[in-house]
Amino acid sequence: MVKVSVCFIYLLSRNVKILRIRSHFSIVLCYNIYMKKNGQRAVIVYGPPGAGKGTQAELLARLFQFVHFDTGRHLESLYRSPAVKTDPVLRREKKTFDSGVLNTPSFVLKIVSDATKKIANAGLNIAYSGSPRTHFEAFGDKKNKGLLEVLKSTFGKKNIAVIQIRISPEESEKRNGARYVCSICGLPRLASVRGNHCAFCAGPLRRRSLDAPKVIATRLREYRERTEPILKRMRKEKYNIIPINGAARPYEVFQKIEKKLNLGA
Repeated sequence: MVKVSVCFIYLLSRNVKILRIRSHFSIVLCYNIYMKKNGQRAVIVYGPPGAGKGTQAELLARLFQFVHFDTGRHLESLYRSPAVKTDPVLRREKKTFDSGVLNTPSFVLKIVSDATKKIANAGLNIAYSGSPRTHFEAFGDKKNKGLLEVLKSTFGKKNIAVIQIRISPEESEKRNGARYVCSICGLPRLASVRGNHCAFCAGPLRRRSLDAPKVIATRLREYRERTEPILKRMRKEKYNIIPINGAARPYEVFQKIEKKLNLGA
């Protein structure tokens, strides 16, 4: 059977940062037929820091051809770029980001909305890990469309699913306190795995500024006070919210998500 590897590249910001989206198909037409039959889908993965949002979104991307848009990783890449030295907005947002406080909602909304429209126009599924993080990003205001409105107009409300991964604050602190990520490819190392190099590309591991104990406490507070209220309003507006116990190993959590989303059908 022929295997085809396709790489889509999107320009996501005026700093010419790119997100490489890799999708592997046994036959490209199989994917196109599936999309026409089932429609494009958008999945938002929510959970406190350390819940495994990025891991689950990445599994959706690798196994079911979703585009994983990791807002946190994308923002971090912007703040680690040379443009920070000359761009006062990026410098301001980097300082906020490093403190554990959520970035300016209007700044984040524009980045995520622009990327979403490009991905949707390409006919692809999308999985977010953690976005939208604030009420404004989710619902907008009288002058700005929130991300949910963008998703409804591009994917349709029935094709939007929200995964809420639940773990305890103690588990969140434990996972983040032991977290290392690859300095080259950005992939995380599981807390249960030892070693100083990435298992994927052998790059050296590093600690993120976001995972310092005081910053973790701030991030947990931000999630409770600014992100959880989004879920409350989503329930009122009858979005499809699926609670998942995130205490198990990542692959076991993903099996539950796969079943709930009916992806194996």
